[in-house]
Amino acid sequence: MNSFIRSAGRYGLAAFIFALMFLVIDTLLVPRIYGVGRIAAYAQSDYWSEEFVKESTTVTDGEIIRQTSVGDASIMTDFDGRFINVEGGIRRTEPVPVNATRRIVVFGGSTTFCAEVPDSLTWPSQLAQRVLERETQVINAGLSGAEFANRVEALAGLNLTRSGDVAIFYVGVNDAVLGYQVNRVVGPLARWPRLRRLIEVTMSWSRSGRIALDRSQQLSFDITATSTEAVDRFRNSLARAEEVALAKNVRLLVVLQPSRLIETPHIWGTVNESVDESYIASFKDFYRLLIDSPDFHDHFIDGTRIFDSLNESPYLDIVHVQEDGNEAIASFMYAELESRGWLD
Repeated sequence: MNSFIRSAGRYGLAAFIFALMFLVIDTLLVPRIYGVGRIAAYAQSDYWSEEFVKESTTVTDGEIIRQTSVGDASIMTDFDGRFINVEGGIRRTEPVPVNATRRIVVFGGSTTFCAEVPDSLTWPSQLAQRVLERETQVINAGLSGAEFANRVEALAGLNLTRSGDVAIFYVGVNDAVLGYQVNRVVGPLARWPRLRRLIEVTMSWSRSGRIALDRSQQLSFDITATSTEAVDRFRNSLARAEEVALAKNVRLLVVLQPSRLIETPHIWGTVNESVDESYIASFKDFYRLLIDSPDFHDHFIDGTRIFDSLNESPYLDIVHVQEDGNEAIASFMYAELESRGWLD
């Protein structure tokens, strides 16, 4: 009995020492070796910090608040942060005029929500800065992952606009491929599922666990329909947007957004992303069919060259951009609104 107690004590002490070593390594050493690295595009961004990165990667959830036969209306989950704030499902936009006589409500996916920058540097906020003296308020109704149809139903059902307001849809990248995104496990963790499961369980509290899991996966896509079908769905969403805007007496501006997959000036280098070739091909084909079709030219603006005036790439991945890219988008939107006399 005494030998059993001594053995248990030795094993318990060894387990305690191992746990203590793991805790020290996980807390102190791992952050130093695998600390959050500053992406080159953020080189001049004074807000960049691990706290910002944590907020940026946390605020991603949305919730369906209204279901219809033609699509769901969803909003972002509320979030209270130092850099990113969401209230009532709407991302904070700065500045806000004291006596606004007009609203510009912008609808889109994550490239409208702009989790990659603080509240004041989203393109809706940078547009708000340009229209402040016009007594115009800009509302950011972006929803990460949202497709065109979802945002149209947000225009229809969320009561964000009044008669005479402007609704901008910044869409395209989430509509280009009919399929679904999955995480495909690669490397050793694909061969050792029990180890992967252990890492998944511990990743909520272990920094090394999160790093190991992140580095074991890559994006892949299952394509479930043709580009032509994706274009047809976009056409239906466009017709629905025009119908809703007319019923609400809202001015409508639909902008086909850019992507690094179709916009690659030589000085920006080549695309090197972990996405399937089939996805890239379908994406490019969708854009080609839309841009080359004369049926669409009176219904949306081709914004795929928005970043042509920039000397350096604003892209953080294939679609998301930092503050310089958002400034270019805001300038583009302002010019389009002013040319139509919608800011008078």
